[in-house]
Amino acid sequence: MTKATNPILTGFHPDPCICRAKGRYYLITSTFEWYPGIALYESEDLIHWQSKGGILHDLNLRGIPDSAGVWAPALTYDGNRFCLMYTIAKQIDGCFKDVENYVITAEEIEGPWSEPVFVNASGFDPAMYHEDGRHYVVNPMWDPRPLDGHRKFNGLILQEFDFRKGMIGPSKVIFPGSPRGGCEGPHLLKKDGWYYLLTAVGGTGRHHSITVARSRDLWGPYEVSPYDPLITAWEKETKLKKSGHGNFVEAPDGRWYLVHLCGRYLERADVCPLGRETALQEIRWIEDWPRMVQGDDTPADTVEVPDSARADYTADDTKDHTIDDSEDQAGKTAGEKGRNAGTDYQICFGKAGDALSAEWLYRQEWLALRGGMEGRLRFSDRGLHLRGGDSLTSLFDQSLLARRWTSFAFTAETEVAFRPYHYLQTAGLTCYYNTKVFYYLNVGYDEKNEKRVISILKNDNLDFWALPEDEAVPVEDQVEHIRLKAEISQEELRFSYALDDGPYHRIGPVLDTGILSDEHAAGWAYTGATAGITAVDNFNKDTEAVFRFFCQKNE
Repeated sequence: MTKATNPILTGFHPDPCICRAKGRYYLITSTFEWYPGIALYESEDLIHWQSKGGILHDLNLRGIPDSAGVWAPALTYDGNRFCLMYTIAKQIDGCFKDVENYVITAEEIEGPWSEPVFVNASGFDPAMYHEDGRHYVVNPMWDPRPLDGHRKFNGLILQEFDFRKGMIGPSKVIFPGSPRGGCEGPHLLKKDGWYYLLTAVGGTGRHHSITVARSRDLWGPYEVSPYDPLITAWEKETKLKKSGHGNFVEAPDGRWYLVHLCGRYLERADVCPLGRETALQEIRWIEDWPRMVQGDDTPADTVEVPDSARADYTADDTKDHTIDDSEDQAGKTAGEKGRNAGTDYQICFGKAGDALSAEWLYRQEWLALRGGMEGRLRFSDRGLHLRGGDSLTSLFDQSLLARRWTSFAFTAETEVAFRPYHYLQTAGLTCYYNTKVFYYLNVGYDEKNEKRVISILKNDNLDFWALPEDEAVPVEDQVEHIRLKAEISQEELRFSYALDDGPYHRIGPVLDTGILSDEHAAGWAYTGATAGITAVDNFNKDTEAVFRFFCQKNE
């Protein structure tokens, strides 16, 4: 037995969906406005997960609101190919949800993936079920009419899908909803003559949970489990708050597991800066109903996984498919450490130079906002060059590269060479949640003294604060490089700076990490805190910041 400690994917990894195929487990999670779309991980044993980057590399999400974008992907394997369904949420305020659902396919998990095929727009979180060479789509039906007696969730609908013709035949509401409310993120599976429907219930916050229902007929009616909910953290003594939204996978040895989202609070505040994470539970079938092995609906902090649960345990499943654990030459030169190599991350951009690329960074779990940064990102032997983009409140063309927070105590550090000539030009280190909440330790320009300055900008739900001018740090012209550091410990964030090879000095007050959370951010907020590098030019768009390294060290 090997013990898995939850969460198995730390930091912003919500809406997990797992699939076993070709001798491996594959796990995907939502990315919302972040690029590339749909984070993909691969594992042999359900415990150690290797990042494969993102799947959707042709996204243009310019103008998409915070926490819209790519929602709740669902990955299945029909015996010949992978099928990936996902939602593009374009507008999510008010009564309406302007969403479009798509499916793409590939023979291998790393592609090439087909062009997206439109499925429907009746609701979000679609999933596909395969049986006897036919394909079916299940998703929530959305009712935007503000009329008495109507509710926004109008049942889970099922309809057959043909990859050449699109939706065919009639649609039917197969499940009106859980006794505890509307349902999202549905998944269908068949076992021992029963069709099982897993649904996320109770929103995405503290009341989140999973309901299971079953039927002898694919088209229903579906009976809710007498053990409902399958999992919930509401009013439970567990660190894995917000537990819900997930699906099952069967291991080669016949054991069953559930992956689900969860959130962990700060020690002294009920907020989750790390966002919603991914956890693992073992499932037992009792009287043809799934239940967690611990015997109740409380998520467990640890799960024992036997060697027989390895995805390649059955020889017929391997099909000559192996994980390449070696790093490419650019990675070796850069000194990158992946998720499987430990919890720390460090990269020296300049040493790798032209060997690096944006695609390589995305494979190492770096994220950009709302699309690629063509024309605003390049590499040289000096480091990573970012051309100044929009402000950190823009929904369009930000020059920002970031990594998820994965710990409640860590240090993020970078070094930048930047010579702005106008106060509308800045570059530096940001702790960023979305356009409404972030901290920004930046190098800017003081036009009165005609000098660069180091300062702090805070955005707390569009209530802005900057370090007073007399506390900003002037930078003499002979200084070439400026090191910037953020130290996070639970609810406290401290910034520091250093000039060239000099020592670090504190700058600004102790800041509250709690604002970088779903609970604090105004409006829809489904993502998680990140630490990253950015360059802003709202003057002539002609400045460039050069970042030599970035490191993220967990305590």
